[in-house]
Amino acid sequence: MHPKNDLYTMQHYVTAWLLLQLLCFSLSAQDPFSTHFYNNQSAFNPALTGQRGALSVDMKAKSQWSSAQVAAFRSGSFNLEESLPCALLDYGLHAQFDEEGDGRFRTYDVGFRFAGTIPIEQLNHLHNIRIGASLQWSYKTIDYSRLVFSDQLDAKYGNMFGSSFVAPNDGQSNVFFTPAVGIAYRGLFNSRSRRATTLTAGLSLHNAYSLGADYLGNEESILGLGTKIPPRFVGFIEAEILPFVENGSYLSIRPLLLYQRQSRPTFAPGGSVQYWEAGTRFSLSRVLTAGFFYHFTGRPTDGGFQTNWMTISLEMGTIFGSRSDRRVDLGFAYSNNFSGLRNAVGPLFEASVSVHLLRSPGCRMLGRPGVGNSANGLPCPAMRSTARRKLYENIWYE
Repeated sequence: MHPKNDLYTMQHYVTAWLLLQLLCFSLSAQDPFSTHFYNNQSAFNPALTGQRGALSVDMKAKSQWSSAQVAAFRSGSFNLEESLPCALLDYGLHAQFDEEGDGRFRTYDVGFRFAGTIPIEQLNHLHNIRIGASLQWSYKTIDYSRLVFSDQLDAKYGNMFGSSFVAPNDGQSNVFFTPAVGIAYRGLFNSRSRRATTLTAGLSLHNAYSLGADYLGNEESILGLGTKIPPRFVGFIEAEILPFVENGSYLSIRPLLLYQRQSRPTFAPGGSVQYWEAGTRFSLSRVLTAGFFYHFTGRPTDGGFQTNWMTISLEMGTIFGSRSDRRVDLGFAYSNNFSGLRNAVGPLFEASVSVHLLRSPGCRMLGRPGVGNSANGLPCPAMRSTARRKLYENIWYE
């Protein structure tokens, strides 16, 4: 091979690796599946676990930031949640992975979430205070065999030597503890009206606690340097307004404002990283939903630049079955940058499928009745309540 081609190959390695590091550093406040709030509510705040009023299974796949120089970052997620109408508790199980640098760097998460409800009834209004927690364990890996180190490079012929670097712990971090706690408020106002308005707001703290030991500590370093995963704070507020309800059809508008803040890792200079999401979803009878969101970051205290982007989402859902007790929702989101790294990284694509069953295996195991018929006796499409006055998103309205 010609020396110039060797030099180009070496430059390609260096450029790709530097860009990967830039992305990881600049966007460190975003966990693998925290790009969109919709369909990821319990990941942002565990107090929203089981908030849809069904036995739900969600599967998601995401591809983002691909370019000619960098392979797409890919993520996958599985989430199961059950709403327990016979108790004040809801729970969920989840697992996810995220890979960067064409699979060179991977993160795995697995855990379970639970949320309890404190119902409050006031005249024509219903209120819920939900308190939840997530017990999650994570670990990270790096495939060092696919990296190029300086002692492998020849000044003339490029990558031709073996490296003396020995990967600690076979390129794997210890399993570390990434718990979260959250509190959320849900309100149904003018509950007897077919145009009742709902409001949901919440605060949560992620990577919240560490006992300092393996499996209960929060050291995320693959090199064993003692680097701890920094805590992340999340706050949001979302409403649903029904300007039109007639003959079983309705139009809902759901504005959202979300804020995240995460400290820099201990080895990184500067202050915290901030992230905002603002937008609205427009839904026609829960059959077709379109969303428009603007994402932007707070400028780091040590300077730099921001990468802002816009998201367009589309969701389609249908209820089927002899008793109208099954529902399937398909979702797709497209995001593109228009500042910062817009010329270096490509768009983001996320696809999801959710299956909801109007039943409660947990309540049946306890010898108590599960969820009843989905459509009868529901006064409004925005949110419904159970006998225990727990408020759920009313995905079953017909």
